[in-house]
Amino acid sequence: MINSELLAVCAGFVDKIPANLNYITPSELRKIQQNSPESVFILDVRNCESYEESHIEGATNIVLDDIFQVQNISRLPATTTIVVCCGIGHVASQVLTLLQLLGYDAVGLKYGMGISTVANEVQKGWVELGYPVSTGKD
Repeated sequence: MINSELLAVCAGFVDKIPANLNYITPSELRKIQQNSPESVFILDVRNCESYEESHIEGATNIVLDDIFQVQNISRLPATTTIVVCCGIGHVASQVLTLLQLLGYDAVGLKYGMGISTVANEVQKGWVELGYPVSTGKD
């Protein structure tokens, strides 16, 4: 059974998605870091090993599996934009959506750290890989 109230909340959420799809580019974040670093909170949700290997200066690491525990969510600023960062952006997009639903001002770092979580995996999309596509309406 579909919960009509929840469906209305989801529709309202989608209506408010901005043109940038809640992403900030690495160059935009770098400018913010240089001009007003206190205006963002960088949340890195990668595993501890990846974070320790390399991370954005000033970032806070709370791994995906732990982010929605009370003691961790309470570490997030209520009035500062949270920039969620992961390997290539997929996990960040999921976390930022949940944070927004909880009332946080959250965006994702587009393309994340640019580091694939799968060894030797080529980071190309369907079209770039030459897979078949269709055109027109279904």
